[in-house]
Amino acid sequence: MVVRYPSIQRYEVFRAGALPIASNDVPALGGIPEHTHDYLEIAVVSRGTGVHVTREGRLPIRRGSVIIIRPGSWHAYRDTDDLWTFNLYLAPELLLRELSWIVEYPDLARALLGGEPNLGEFDEESCARVLGWLEQIMQHSRTPHAPTLIGLATCVLDSFSALALSPQPATDSTIARAVITMMNLMQDDLSARWTIADLSRAANFSPAVVHRVFKTHVGISPMAWLTRARGEAAATQLALTDKNVSEVGQAVGWDDANYASRRFRSLYGLTPSEYRSRFQREDASILR
Repeated sequence: MVVRYPSIQRYEVFRAGALPIASNDVPALGGIPEHTHDYLEIAVVSRGTGVHVTREGRLPIRRGSVIIIRPGSWHAYRDTDDLWTFNLYLAPELLLRELSWIVEYPDLARALLGGEPNLGEFDEESCARVLGWLEQIMQHSRTPHAPTLIGLATCVLDSFSALALSPQPATDSTIARAVITMMNLMQDDLSARWTIADLSRAANFSPAVVHRVFKTHVGISPMAWLTRARGEAAATQLALTDKNVSEVGQAVGWDDANYASRRFRSLYGLTPSEYRSRFQREDASILR
């Protein structure tokens, strides 16, 4: 029998009307079946051991291991032994607004925007410090205060830079802001037929510079980032609506159903229909 553990959605983890930042200490004592969510999840293993499973494969984890899961991506915990993770939950749009400073730090931006699922491992001192910040976020999210939550989330995210094998220094903030502008333009209208020329006009850069600064600051090309953004939006609609696959594809700019299926499968290892079969909630049509 297949255990079905579908999408977990932002309204289940964020307080209504508050800044969408939250944290929680989560037991995975008997493992957690494959599941997905429509927010960014960053997990720091606080104790125990296990195996983290994604479409990329299996990775043993222990105290200090850091896991990043982008919206729409599925993952699971298996072969656990007293495993607990302390999770930071962020609405992904915060990375393009209140937390957009990350783009000035290429290593960090590649991890958070590029979606590397297994980021590395903290030493004991760093792990204890980060877990302390996560506990403060959990406490403050009960009585939300936006500046405090943003400050604590900034501390947690900044700590991930130390995990890079060859940390890169901060880059030009003006260029980084232009990259954020281009990402926001595409995110705000995923169904548009975006081209490098469009982004070039918006940023007042040549097409070659647009491609280069995106690769430098985000780790992937503008069109690869757009494909990921479209895939994440499609995954959310497949899990939370009863729209047919063609309608979902059209809503995110993939008008041809075969093309949409290929692009989606390249991101998640599943066709849109397979993804829906695994992760659609029984209360579909939450999104209207």
